[in-house]
Amino acid sequence: MIDKSDYRNTVIPDELEDVVNNAISEGKRLQKKNKVINIFSKMGGAAAVFIVVFIVALNISPSVAYAAYQIPVIGDLCRIVSFREYHFEDDIKYIDVKIPKIENTGKSDLEKRVNLEIQKKIDDCIAENEEVAKDYYNAFIETGGKPEDFTPVGITVDYDIKCINEKYASFVISQYETAFNAYNHEFYYNIDLESGRVLTLKDLYGNDYKEITAKSIENTISDWTDEQREMLFEDISFVDLIDENTDFYINQNDDIVVVFGRYEIANGAAGTLEFTIQTALTGEEDS
Repeated sequence: MIDKSDYRNTVIPDELEDVVNNAISEGKRLQKKNKVINIFSKMGGAAAVFIVVFIVALNISPSVAYAAYQIPVIGDLCRIVSFREYHFEDDIKYIDVKIPKIENTGKSDLEKRVNLEIQKKIDDCIAENEEVAKDYYNAFIETGGKPEDFTPVGITVDYDIKCINEKYASFVISQYETAFNAYNHEFYYNIDLESGRVLTLKDLYGNDYKEITAKSIENTISDWTDEQREMLFEDISFVDLIDENTDFYINQNDDIVVVFGRYEIANGAAGTLEFTIQTALTGEEDS
């Protein structure tokens, strides 16, 4: 879902408290000798456009999306393409950004609203991570590190298209920061192309969406091994945890996949957890 309620009111993570300590250790380690700055490889996610035309499936990257636009049948469908790409670097950070936009939905108000929101969220994430990079650099220098020894913080924004067909457009925007995982964000967009609505689980499963989703997740977990279940936090109530801001995407089979981020329901070793909801879409809300 889109409204993260200011990133779900996340307080500044404990991880940030380790910035100075990390900088001290790094500064001392690097004082004796200059180090060649490592340029981290770009964390480029799959940014492919999946378009269904009757029973033919085509995978095309955003860089060639314009070619598909020239094909009449494909061009009649919604498209998600790279609106802007840029790279910036200085002594503190390097930034790689790929900004998507949605177009050709036939609903200009929807496109304008979603595209403006995408731009704002990316701008906010970049600004936040630039401040983190600056704080980390200042701590590094203040504790004895040399400017030439500082490894710039990498900030990457990319997107992954989960589904585009006659009914839905579903995609996720991911922002990664190399220094602190706590500052990574993912934003999920699921759009009903017929109504022009940005969908929630309630839109898809009606007033009983919490119970329906929770039951499916619990059924999936019941098939897990003991080792897998041990990673989950104790006393999790999925009915209470799930709400209209719960992250999900629609896959190429029109299945709903609910996503829980790292540390949301399990320890860090579990990473991001995804659950395919084991019930067909209703497409209507209960009265």
